[in-house]
Amino acid sequence: MQTAFRLAAAPLVVAALTASIAQAQVATPLPRKYIGPPTVTEITAGDLMTRVYKFADDSMMGRQVGTPWNDVGTAYIESEVRRLGLQPAGDNGTYFQKVPLFNRLLDSASTVTVDGATFRAGADFTASAQGFVRSVGSAQVVFVGPWVDTLANIPADSARGKVLVFVPGGLAPGSDIQKFVTSNGYAKWLEMQGAAAANVVVVGEALPPNALRQAFANTGTVFLQDSVPLSINVTRAMAEAMLGGPASTWRNRVPGKVIEAAVRFVDTPKAGRNVVAILPGSDPRLKGQYVAIGAHNDHIGVRAQGPVDHDSVKAYMQVVRPQGADSPNRPPTAEESARVKALLDSLRAMNAPRLDSIFNGADDDGSGSMTVLEIAELFAKGRDKPKRSILFVWHTGEEMGLWGASYFTANPTVPRDSIVGQLNMDMVGRGAAEDVTGEDLEGKLLKGGDGYVQLIGSRRLSTEMGDLIEKVNTEKKLGLRFDYAMDANGHQQNIYCRSDHYEYAKFGIPITFLSTGGHSDYHQVTDEPQYIEYPHMAQVAQLVYHAAMQIGNLDHRLVVDKPKPDPKGTCVQ
Repeated sequence: MQTAFRLAAAPLVVAALTASIAQAQVATPLPRKYIGPPTVTEITAGDLMTRVYKFADDSMMGRQVGTPWNDVGTAYIESEVRRLGLQPAGDNGTYFQKVPLFNRLLDSASTVTVDGATFRAGADFTASAQGFVRSVGSAQVVFVGPWVDTLANIPADSARGKVLVFVPGGLAPGSDIQKFVTSNGYAKWLEMQGAAAANVVVVGEALPPNALRQAFANTGTVFLQDSVPLSINVTRAMAEAMLGGPASTWRNRVPGKVIEAAVRFVDTPKAGRNVVAILPGSDPRLKGQYVAIGAHNDHIGVRAQGPVDHDSVKAYMQVVRPQGADSPNRPPTAEESARVKALLDSLRAMNAPRLDSIFNGADDDGSGSMTVLEIAELFAKGRDKPKRSILFVWHTGEEMGLWGASYFTANPTVPRDSIVGQLNMDMVGRGAAEDVTGEDLEGKLLKGGDGYVQLIGSRRLSTEMGDLIEKVNTEKKLGLRFDYAMDANGHQQNIYCRSDHYEYAKFGIPITFLSTGGHSDYHQVTDEPQYIEYPHMAQVAQLVYHAAMQIGNLDHRLVVDKPKPDPKGTCVQ
């Protein structure tokens, strides 16, 4: 109850904030809207508050990649790094690196031919591809079985270049999705589908309306970096032609016909860009090496189903789904319903009902992005300069699959092997004692508290990096308390693979991922600036600043003493 009162939105005299942000957060709820004073050189909670309130304002409309609002967010970051005098390191002398994102529509003239019979897009099939289209041309059809059934997997080498046909189903209702996606069978399932020329799902007697909308009126976004197989939905009649008989004759691994596919798309560019800037190193011998500091600039936009009551969501998630979107979406118990009602009644006593549809992303990842900006200001305007250069990258499209980080590390604007380490921040604005920040290997819920920070991956490639960060916290008396529970091998939440740092780690670059963990507002409309723990956030910023400074001043590169992953392999925690 106390947490709910403190987090509720209420009027606040802005002047009271400037005296002591920390005291104001404890004593009084923060306001829904706030315009702060100009930022200063030093890292302060007040600066971070000014920045997050701007970057996660409703006017940013959730900063979803592929929308103009993501460009609005990145324009703010660009204006700040330009003001600070950092060197541009994007495309053509700018601070922006354009990421190849497109709206993709299926060309209605597309066809698939089987034994001389021609099947047409929109009537018999729809198709999509989340990347460069792998040519199908003339290919052998093979029936696999249910769509999600790892027992029906065929080896990737046997699937290579084939057209795999699936029927719906396979994963039992109520299955543990997290357990499934971290299983070896799932990895093999992905390898099988990734090796195919096309993956086909039989959708029924006719194409469903949603498949037609997605194919011909899709407003989604595709990322054109990797070559990928086609995904095709087909009618039962087309499937019978491809497999040479009715469904009763389809058998696992039994080959069908050879098809000829002429499937094309119409692609239109969409918004999405990384922001890249450099603070040049002070040592002429070492300035060609870089310590990278990053976060992601995007979030998940606007709620497609329309607005919901803000405080109702707040109360419900705190009680029923304390990890936000990472908690199971289940109905509440009778006891939980009573608690939700009591909490909502308390909030109603303070706030008028408010409809909300914007995923502001104040913590995810307004907190990380604005912390990088705050650190950049201290590096740019402060007296001390590191020997190595500092590379600041605000990646886009993290929420869609690490797109911006993947593109930057595949197309770096500095030599990739010149990056000696990367410090990534994603959700560093919470971690209060009441926040459920994740769970351990046994499923026990973790909680935040004073100085709480999760460290993930800090010793997975370089023991030296992990030791250095521990030493910085001690020597600088930062008062942070590190939690490594989410870094455990085989952890069911797979956090090591879920943020931008992995796109650096897969190339053998030492990384540390810093987060204050999850909470009930994760991926909800309630992730707003008034709920951020700004003094706590400033502590994290100090840690990253001093760690980057020390890495930048080492007389050697960080030692990589652990095995490097396969950059083309699947991430495994």
